[in-house]
Amino acid sequence: MYSQHSKNPRTILHIDMDAFFASVEEAENPQLRGKAVIIGGFPGERGVVSTCSYEARRYGVHSAMSLAEAEKRCPHAVFLRGNHSLYRSYSNEIMQIFMTSTPYVEIVSIDEAYLDVTEVVTQYGGDYALAELLKQIILQHTRLTCSVGIAANKLMAKIASSADKPNGLLKIPFGDEARFLAPLPVGTIPGIGKKTALRMEADGFDSISQLQIAGLDRLMELYGNWGYHCHQASHGYDSRPVQWEETAHKSIGAEMTFDHNQTDFSVLKEILEGLCRKVWTRLRSYKMRARGFSIKLRSATFHTITRSHTFGEHVNDLEEISNAAIILLKRYYEEQLPLRLIGISLEKLTDSYWQPTFWS
Repeated sequence: MYSQHSKNPRTILHIDMDAFFASVEEAENPQLRGKAVIIGGFPGERGVVSTCSYEARRYGVHSAMSLAEAEKRCPHAVFLRGNHSLYRSYSNEIMQIFMTSTPYVEIVSIDEAYLDVTEVVTQYGGDYALAELLKQIILQHTRLTCSVGIAANKLMAKIASSADKPNGLLKIPFGDEARFLAPLPVGTIPGIGKKTALRMEADGFDSISQLQIAGLDRLMELYGNWGYHCHQASHGYDSRPVQWEETAHKSIGAEMTFDHNQTDFSVLKEILEGLCRKVWTRLRSYKMRARGFSIKLRSATFHTITRSHTFGEHVNDLEEISNAAIILLKRYYEEQLPLRLIGISLEKLTDSYWQPTFWS
């Protein structure tokens, strides 16, 4: 875990993908762009909305709403069940982009992360320039937009990213936290849901400025320990570090985006073999084994194919991994299909036993 030893303010980015599942579906199928897209199931089913595009949100559709209610509010929407394997593939690619800028990445969910970039911002010409660069790289590689908040702590970075969506970029300067928060409703503070906000409004707290004025003693008298959190948050205080696990490798991936679309299978095979060696080298350095892997093929139109393979046992042999990957490529690559990206990810990892091989 990365601890904040320095008394100097840190630089934290909170990056939140915009309507992630729906945006991935639009990237895969550009005909969906501009339409109301609802992910979670089909009308007539008993499920709920997982997420939806901003076009659907304009009709009052939101996450956790029943599909039946979503259909009433937006009958012209395109309903999709969703493809979580595809979403995970995009997420892995995005998180790898984050990790190219800093190792201090706290992955909050499939579409959201905190980055502590304190030590690297000067290399990129400042925090704003780095945030813009990350947005640009994500858009270039995935056709997806994200919203970025920049602040001196996680609380304010998250509030900043939420305040400027979609495709936003907002910085809250160090020392300006309380002033920025003052006019906002109490529900802006993460952790204060609708029911809690209604209770606090009944107690006379409509805006965060009223929490600031009330003081710690009054808030703890009303809400106990929760009152302490409200007091700290209302002034923009947050001492939590960006948490990261240097050894928590759930997958090991590598990919290549081509300067020009590629159709030559012999070239694709050679590149995939090189990627296999790259991920195997990291597997070896971590002294881990993999039970499976997946390959990713992205066409010139951004359609993404992901296919997986599971071994009979955990393996660490480069030749075995490479041969299996080439077989999978032969099976699923459509000849003459122009590709802009190819990748591989080793999965189902374990560090329980490492057996040296001829290649070690």
